Amino acid sequence: MGPFFMKHSKVRGAYCLGVFQNGKDPTTLLGGIIVRNTLVMYDREQEKIGFWKTNCAELWERLQESIAPSLPPNSEASYPTEALEPSVAPSLSQNNSPPGELKIAQITMLISFNISYVDMKPHITELAGLFAHGLDINTSQVHLLNFTSTGNDSLSKWVITPKPYAHYISNTTATNIISRLAEHRIQLPDSFGNYKLIDWSVEPPSKNWWQQYFWVVGLAILVALLVGLSILGTFLIWRKRQQNLHSYKPVDASVPEQELQPL
Repeated sequence: MGPFFMKHSKVRGAYCLGVFQNGKDPTTLLGGIIVRNTLVMYDREQEKIGFWKTNCAELWERLQESIAPSLPPNSEASYPTEALEPSVAPSLSQNNSPPGELKIAQITMLISFNISYVDMKPHITELAGLFAHGLDINTSQVHLLNFTSTGNDSLSKWVITPKPYAHYISNTTATNIISRLAEHRIQLPDSFGNYKLIDWSVEPPSKNWWQQYFWVVGLAILVALLVGLSILGTFLIWRKRQQNLHSYKPVDASVPEQELQPL
């Protein structure tokens, strides 16, 4: 299936764009679907998605503006009128998810601070909790990969993972995370200075069965090994006892006297 263009009921010449499954077509194209007043864009060549907060009723006017609106990183800066013409849409099929639904295994982000690494170092351990609180997610979901110095500034790389026992991050949560960071809606103490979302990317869940169920398979093997060792140990103990009961003694060995029974 390709893109679906639905005429807007109030704005003449405006369309609402929806992109659905397109099989295995290799064509790269930026498309989108209006989700809760957010235009979600997907660049298959770069394997990245972008989020542009907008409104379907205002979409047509924004596309006509000569100066493109400010977008979060990894989003295209301009969208000409020709972009609304039917074309080949990117494939959004993700494990039988609803049309337009992208399953996200993790979000990788590059965030810079206008404070040197030396000044940031004593407070780095606090950042994960502060980001988690500001993004309304668990602290266990926020992971710091590295923190480097870039002159008087510092650069950090972070990964946001799904909640425990969850396989992926929902589109709504991913949109919220990127929007809050891009729009500086997370308030950090003055000791961290000002931050900026430099770049970000998302990764789909692994389709490898072994990777998804590695811990389950490992646990099953461990349980089977323990049961096997228990059975083997029990058998060896039983066999030893049987040998002791029927053991033969030398002829000259002293044995307790036993009274002969009458015939």
